[in-house]
Amino acid sequence: MFFPMALAQSAFTARLFALVLASATGVRASLWVSPKGDDRNPGSEEQPLRTIERARDLVRTLNHDMSDDITVFIGGTYQVARPIEFGPEDSGTNGFSIVYTAAPGEHPVLTGGFRVGGWTLADRSRSLWWAPAPEGLADSRDLFVNGVPASRTRGRLLQAFARDTAGASDIPESKPHWKNPDDVLFPPAEAAAIWSERLGTPPFFVVNAFELLGTPGEWYFDRPAGRIYYTPRYGEDMAAADVEAAQAGTLIEGNGTQVRPVTGLIFKGIRFEYTSLPRSFDVDYTRSRPAGAPAAAVRFTFAGGIQFLEDEFVHLGTPALDLGPGLEGGTVEACVFGDISWTALRIADASQVRVDNSRFSYVDFAQDDGAAIELDHSQAVVIEHDQFDHYPRFAILPQGSQFGANHKAMNLMMPPAIDFDGRPPEQDPRDSAAPDAGVLAAYRSVLAERFCSPTVPHAPGNVSAAPGDRLAYVTWDPPCLDGSSAVESYTVASSGGATITVTAAAFRKTGYVIFSGLENGHAMNFTVAATNATGAGPHSIPTANVIPQRKKKHKPPPPPKAASVETSGGLARIEIIPPVSDGGSPVLAYSVASLPSVKWVLLEGWDVIHSNAADPVVRTIGGYSLGPGSTIAISATNAAGEGKAATLKLQR
Repeated sequence: MFFPMALAQSAFTARLFALVLASATGVRASLWVSPKGDDRNPGSEEQPLRTIERARDLVRTLNHDMSDDITVFIGGTYQVARPIEFGPEDSGTNGFSIVYTAAPGEHPVLTGGFRVGGWTLADRSRSLWWAPAPEGLADSRDLFVNGVPASRTRGRLLQAFARDTAGASDIPESKPHWKNPDDVLFPPAEAAAIWSERLGTPPFFVVNAFELLGTPGEWYFDRPAGRIYYTPRYGEDMAAADVEAAQAGTLIEGNGTQVRPVTGLIFKGIRFEYTSLPRSFDVDYTRSRPAGAPAAAVRFTFAGGIQFLEDEFVHLGTPALDLGPGLEGGTVEACVFGDISWTALRIADASQVRVDNSRFSYVDFAQDDGAAIELDHSQAVVIEHDQFDHYPRFAILPQGSQFGANHKAMNLMMPPAIDFDGRPPEQDPRDSAAPDAGVLAAYRSVLAERFCSPTVPHAPGNVSAAPGDRLAYVTWDPPCLDGSSAVESYTVASSGGATITVTAAAFRKTGYVIFSGLENGHAMNFTVAATNATGAGPHSIPTANVIPQRKKKHKPPPPPKAASVETSGGLARIEIIPPVSDGGSPVLAYSVASLPSVKWVLLEGWDVIHSNAADPVVRTIGGYSLGPGSTIAISATNAAGEGKAATLKLQR
């Protein structure tokens, strides 16, 4: 049989190197990888390999009967076009591990991004810049400027609709008039949208259109022209900015089987950055919320003994790390998860996983119903001495997993962006008041990472309005991306030109603001901008129009559709499903009174405003030492006043 000379030499080198390592009794086997290396090299420190894939392939010749760990030392930056794959044949044997780690003095990076340079001012009036798309960049949903995620252009759709030829979806009749119409998206209303955003015929918005350029922090990829457009935020200098366009979705993927899992792999001191969801995700997104979770930057299924030590998962447009299904035995220790659009860590159908002394910051900001860590049907998971900050609603969210089967303790959980009192204990950041909660002193280096330079906050999301008598109620989702300093206030602007400013604390207490002084009978919409120590961020897209008016049939709401109260140890867990109708005005609060002592509590906040049958208000209130037979009265309040109460009697 004939072999090309280069292939024959490469195979001979691999066999020879395996024999040398195998005969080196008492010496730990090692390989070295560098972007300046050559895959025809033996992989020594003096003659390193060029790719991690080649090192993996050489490991396959060494791991059949291991007597010690095998270490792959990595240095430099590697642009990943397709996932680096690991299978059962890449496992450690005899209880030893294959260690992929930073070479001494190195900080290796696996990136799915392309550096974008050569910026030119395209339109001074809109502060619009453009740059040529880097060679090899075919598509991208995610752009990062100085480490800060940019947003694709987005606006409200104010045009007529027509059915497409298949009758499957609503599309604007004017779609052919958009530049690059196949790239323009018309997503449905956000799942958390309420009030004005639930009126009319969806879709409500247009996303990723060239014509919408001009809002600071928004960008557009003109793929046919090979140009990337961007409008800088306050303080950004495009001549000096570090701009990265992400393309790869997955950087590392390990897949075993139930019979032959992937085992004994350790990744230490590696940085994973700049990933983006595939174009197919956009197609699903325009029809409904996509079924299932998007692929992660790093994923292992049917595996065991997988460890991530001192790694960094940053600037990701995908989930960061997936462990499972079928994973038994895993460790995440001293890792940093930051600036991640989706869930940082998903543990699904897994067991024996430990997550400790790691940091989760600025994560899951692309959705408000996820969490920094999601547990799905997993057992024996230990999550302790971690720090959570800058996440929308939940730090740790069990889905089909109960904390009785897992362990969570000594974590430092800062209040979430969407904050309210009385969360259930498993979701309440206030359960970590111990002085030594959070990352232990020996691991505090994970707290030093800075994900971006100080900048203005992103625009609030899901801005919605509801009309009243010469006023409107306005609500929104506070931005997780606060520009590296806390949001201090919000400015609400009406389409009539008036503005009001409220403190972040005031909004956090009620979950809405009242914009008064409006004229009845005139359509009005609203935008909201957040301000921090650096300055005011861009305004949100406007709400749909609402018309203030005095309603003759305006009345207090009926009792809640359903409610329950459970008491234990001086705590009362209250769950409220909103009334079947709101009486013509949004429900703004619930009153809870215990009889006959008439201990009264007013429940306000974002969760009250956004509650529905599928997402009821759930609060845990202290100081309620109620005995069997006590009566609880719960009533809803809107602009017309407090409605009739639903009464509950605690069981004896």
